[in-house]
Amino acid sequence: MRIQCILGMDIGGTNVRAGLVDKENNLYHFRIINTQSIREGVNGKSFVENLSDRMETYIETYESQFEVVGVSVGFPSTIDKSRRVVLSTPNIQGLDNVPIADILEKRLGVPVYVNRDVNMLFYRDLRQFHIDGSCIALGCYIGTGFGNAIYVKGEILLGKNGVAGELGHIPMVGQRGRCGCGNEACIEIRASGRYLESLVAKEFPDVEIGKVFTKYADHPLIEEFIEYLSIPIATEINIFDPDYVVLGGGILQMENFPVDTLEKYIVRHSRKPYPAENLVLLYSEAAQENGVVGAGIYGFAAREQENKDSAYRQKRA
Repeated sequence: MRIQCILGMDIGGTNVRAGLVDKENNLYHFRIINTQSIREGVNGKSFVENLSDRMETYIETYESQFEVVGVSVGFPSTIDKSRRVVLSTPNIQGLDNVPIADILEKRLGVPVYVNRDVNMLFYRDLRQFHIDGSCIALGCYIGTGFGNAIYVKGEILLGKNGVAGELGHIPMVGQRGRCGCGNEACIEIRASGRYLESLVAKEFPDVEIGKVFTKYADHPLIEEFIEYLSIPIATEINIFDPDYVVLGGGILQMENFPVDTLEKYIVRHSRKPYPAENLVLLYSEAAQENGVVGAGIYGFAAREQENKDSAYRQKRA
């Protein structure tokens, strides 16, 4: 008997990660490919066509052992509230205003579930830390940009247009420069891996970026960068008074990242006495497969909800 699985995928500007996730969150046949290998124009096809080709081949390769009952994909994008259309993807050409779920369902013949990549990471961490629906939890994932997810009453907050949680795009008074989103003065201009990369190139040319915290964690410019990271985190803490704050992303997982310094500034900028004196900060594990497992968790949950909704409609008919 074949194992029922969700094909989970984590689409990034650099790499695409994929794997088969079963109902117990076991991961099989994890793969990483370079996003450039399926970029717009490769094989004379669009990014979506190349992605679809890879998905179809992957499913066919393992179909004798695994029954893929759905595909669940996290995109580094803004997604519409229906979770069917990718609205905007700054770092991947050919992924703007694409009805991706409809396209993939027609090609693959299985249900397709779409969400932001950061939400997929957060679904995995909610399960990992046993955070249930009675809690308010925040997820802050700092990589190239500043990813954020908000969990309230058992659901990740979507907002009117489906784009809630854009914490990196809080405007910062006195800031100069245009953000990748098109706006001026977003906090992400300073609170992001993109900014750290430029800072290291300009001020610390003697060290590769992966070693900057090992050598320069106490430097005033690095401490200032850490404080910038704390500002959006503390802002959201002051709004939601959360039970848990999950922190992760490539920057926080770099060698010798000064966790104590970040926590110092988060507490400093959080309101006193509460929530500052009762914060619970949790740290996401560094693992390439986290977004894929989270996509599997989301896919099975969405599939279960669809089945419940269908049964309810049949009962009412």
